[in-house]
Amino acid sequence: MPLQFHAPGGILKDFIAYITFMDTHGTGVAFQRPDQVIIINMGSRFSTSDVYTQTAPGKEVTDTIWMNGKQNHSFMLENAGVMAMYAIGLKPGMLPYLASLPAIDTNDQAVGAENWTSKEIYNLREQLFGCNNVQEGFALIEKYFTNLVIQQDFTHLAKTKWLAAAIQTTSVQEICRILGVTRKKLRADTQHYFGDSVKNIQGILRFNSTLAAIANNSHQTLTAIHDYYDQAHFINDFKARSGITPLQYKKLCQQYPEIKYTPNFIPLQRETFLQFISR
Repeated sequence: MPLQFHAPGGILKDFIAYITFMDTHGTGVAFQRPDQVIIINMGSRFSTSDVYTQTAPGKEVTDTIWMNGKQNHSFMLENAGVMAMYAIGLKPGMLPYLASLPAIDTNDQAVGAENWTSKEIYNLREQLFGCNNVQEGFALIEKYFTNLVIQQDFTHLAKTKWLAAAIQTTSVQEICRILGVTRKKLRADTQHYFGDSVKNIQGILRFNSTLAAIANNSHQTLTAIHDYYDQAHFINDFKARSGITPLQYKKLCQQYPEIKYTPNFIPLQRETFLQFISR
């Protein structure tokens, strides 16, 4: 089975959205996304590079455990060997409860585990190699992060959870009024917990919602799918964030329907992708 999902229970369900094991799609194009993901690599090393440059030199990710933060730029992810990894998707705002660094420090880069947690996580990886099946691995990961979470200070947890929900639909002005904070204070808080300002996060959330909508409804017209004020705004925003037009993305979804499972990751070789969008 190429993709296996696990939903954490207990206290952990407030901090981690999912735990996934992947052994397919090691190479592909990654678009903007709003959240942070902890990767425990069980296979070959990855490299990243600019997706739109044919001969772009790749930067190798030498860490075995790292965190991918919210990225603002599309990039090419390549794995020429054995693809096998556990991906732990953090809920919005929950990174500081699982790692000793602000969310903004993870943007547009892979941060090795030695920079944000103890060496115990490497012992977890060794235990995962000894598991008889993926479900055992999920249980070990859930136990490890549950023990980590219960040691944290929850003083600001309720506020962070409220803010995670409010960011999706509420204006900056209204959030400031409800919380009784200045725009400067709100920006500092959201950079720490979420990785960016409210406005920028809202833009990426909307973009990811659009990616999912197109991927799951590629038989419909783009006008029926998006909720932008006008078509020009929709096309310009989409292209600025992804480098391709909504129509090109829709055609990719129609030809590669598995994209609906990972709307902001297209499992394609660079050459295939560039040839596809140049038609």
